[in-house]
Amino acid sequence: MIFRGEAFAKTNLVLKVLGRREDGFHELETIFQTIDLTDEIEVSDGPSGIELECTDPAVPSDARNLAHRAAVLLREHSEVSAGARIRLVKRIPAGGGLGGGSSDAATVLVLLCRLWSLRPALASLVEIGSALGSDVPFFFAGGTARGRGRGEIVEPMADVSSQNLILAVPPFSISTAEVFAHWRPMPTSPGGAVFGANELASAVLETYPEMVRFLEVMSRYYPDCQISGSGASLIAAEDDPDPERLSALRAELPDARILRTRTVSRSEYQRRSTVESAFFQRR
Repeated sequence: MIFRGEAFAKTNLVLKVLGRREDGFHELETIFQTIDLTDEIEVSDGPSGIELECTDPAVPSDARNLAHRAAVLLREHSEVSAGARIRLVKRIPAGGGLGGGSSDAATVLVLLCRLWSLRPALASLVEIGSALGSDVPFFFAGGTARGRGRGEIVEPMADVSSQNLILAVPPFSISTAEVFAHWRPMPTSPGGAVFGANELASAVLETYPEMVRFLEVMSRYYPDCQISGSGASLIAAEDDPDPERLSALRAELPDARILRTRTVSRSEYQRRSTVESAFFQRR
């Protein structure tokens, strides 16, 4: 038996860091938003254990991969003896601040619940997801949602208006842990009409000074530009699609991956992802 699903990327419309917690993590207030950039995941029966195949050779296929860890954790938590094969078609850039690994993990959890005929409560999947990463619980909701705590406390909000976006992905990844390690309270700009303040941006630029050039260039063409999450991706609203402006940006940043995308509402997220049928119908 085979089950397939899309794993969506996210960005942060606002990201505030309230300080370091006693457990070593940082207290956050953020607004998550799903965007139309996806990985594809397929799960099927396996002889034993967990096997993961990824189309991107730069992405590990062992326990370093959140999707693999999600499968192992669900198997242990549910005391399942069956194995599984996972195939991951990777399109969301790793280390880009777009939540690709977390989204893959959430999608694998939902798909494996279908493969193994599991019917866990919402709280159980959220608990497993939280153990994997702070962003994972958001992908059981999608659309626009507020995140608190480490980001794992998720409150769905009314979706923002549909917005076309430009995404610029530099040719390197960024370590979220390293960025948080360099974070300190600093004044931040209020942001633009779509993207508010990202209080990790200063730590990203300090830790990865090569980001400065990408941000300066992108901001000239799209003033509402902001670093997505902990970086390295840059994202901006595109109110008036202009092919010439986009071509000029590509010419000035030839080493970056430049994409057009858009926001994805919660209803579209549930309709297109496997989450709706496997998860949202059970309260």
